[in-house]
Amino acid sequence: MTPGHRVAETTDPGLSAVLDAYGLTPSGERPLPGGMENTHVLAETPHGPVVITQLRKKAPAAAEEYARFLYRLEQADIPAPRLLRRRDGGWVTSHAGHPVIVCGHVPGRHHAVLPPHLVEDVGTILGRTHRTVPAPDATLAPHLRLTSLEAALLADLPDTPFARWARATHRGVAHVTAQSGSESLVAVHADVFPDNVIVTGSTDSTDSGGVVLIDWEDCSADLPVVDVGMALIGLCCSSTGFSVRRARRLLRGYRTGSGIVLDPARVRDAALHAAVLVALRRYQWRQEGHLPADPSRSHTVLARGARDLEQRWPEVSGC
Repeated sequence: MTPGHRVAETTDPGLSAVLDAYGLTPSGERPLPGGMENTHVLAETPHGPVVITQLRKKAPAAAEEYARFLYRLEQADIPAPRLLRRRDGGWVTSHAGHPVIVCGHVPGRHHAVLPPHLVEDVGTILGRTHRTVPAPDATLAPHLRLTSLEAALLADLPDTPFARWARATHRGVAHVTAQSGSESLVAVHADVFPDNVIVTGSTDSTDSGGVVLIDWEDCSADLPVVDVGMALIGLCCSSTGFSVRRARRLLRGYRTGSGIVLDPARVRDAALHAAVLVALRRYQWRQEGHLPADPSRSHTVLARGARDLEQRWPEVSGC
């Protein structure tokens, strides 16, 4: 949402009751686009706009740990939405049988494809998060793994070029999710795509503002390389293929923020692992009718981008 855009003059009594717990009275509400598994509503209040998020895939205990994690992001000064406290000091309430949190609204705009300098900024934020933010506890399960249902879907896909690529790739890169004895788990975002990056403070086409990472709902304690791999797929692969320039900027920013250099071959394999997960989920969502028929976001386009990444990776790791 851009600054100055007004919220529709409608109110939901249930959401009004939610905001009352935070000492807020809405004058209007409207649903926000995106969110395959959660519901986001933008509400205007006398204290400014806020975002109400219904955490549809989290049990109450996981919602509480997620709220604690968002507070840790704020303490570490990570550019992310700021969580609001209820009047009684808590963070989480409920609506329609699901946990709910409320955060301050972040004004700005999204890019379908982030400019390279902003990709580097995101890499820096990701690195800082891995270095400075305490990881969530086991209440928040890692998102960057196939569930048992997804593994069954992968095994049962009709014999097509996509299915053969997905199965062979998943087998070939399975090692990236194995934790070595000396490797620590970190706090990961796990869903760094352009629609989860807001560019703030920009008044013209130069994009001179900063970036804020939103939608941390898939956060967990995981290996840093799998988070970087997902970011490579999210920010450096598009319908036109894989961008070596953006990948270099992402990894440069990550080194700046984290102070570490990841093994290039393992980063490549982590990106391929992420590509299989995302492509399989897109395939499933399309089959279920939950994903809009946007050819640029199809599972086959993502598979082509991942193949391009694999072929051109020496241009990245050799920089």
